[in-house]
Amino acid sequence: MGVKEMGGKKKSATKIDTINTRMFVVRDFMDEFYNKTLFQNGKVLNAELTPSQIKSIFAFEEEDKEYPIGRLGKNAKVKRSAITNMVDCLEKEGIAERCRDNGDRRVVRVRLTEKGRTIRSRFIQRRREEVEKIFSKLSESDKRALVHHLEGAYHILRKI
Repeated sequence: MGVKEMGGKKKSATKIDTINTRMFVVRDFMDEFYNKTLFQNGKVLNAELTPSQIKSIFAFEEEDKEYPIGRLGKNAKVKRSAITNMVDCLEKEGIAERCRDNGDRRVVRVRLTEKGRTIRSRFIQRRREEVEKIFSKLSESDKRALVHHLEGAYHILRKI
């Protein structure tokens, strides 16, 4: 095997090692993030909602407004078929309801029910308390650094 071929294999192995390292960093970050924000004492917080329901509820930018299903899909960043299934589940649980658009009967809009608005409000309040609890353990400079780096990570992920 020539020197050139050896160098190519070494470069390839280095690239794989770098990818593996990055995968472990992302995995470790996600594990720690979920442990600090979604779990408490080994139990899932707010177990009354599935991740899909949480995503669906927050597709409603304003809790007292009606939205076409397509807009909810865009807000939740999911395909129309996925948001339709998500809305079906919310409707089955009494969290949301479909209603016809007064201007165009072909257009179906969706709104949160009283139960849905209550669940959304409680969820927001719990999350706010959890974030406050997490941030209370950090110094001011650590808080600023964490927010700065999370914003940076968010902007990088948006490019992917």
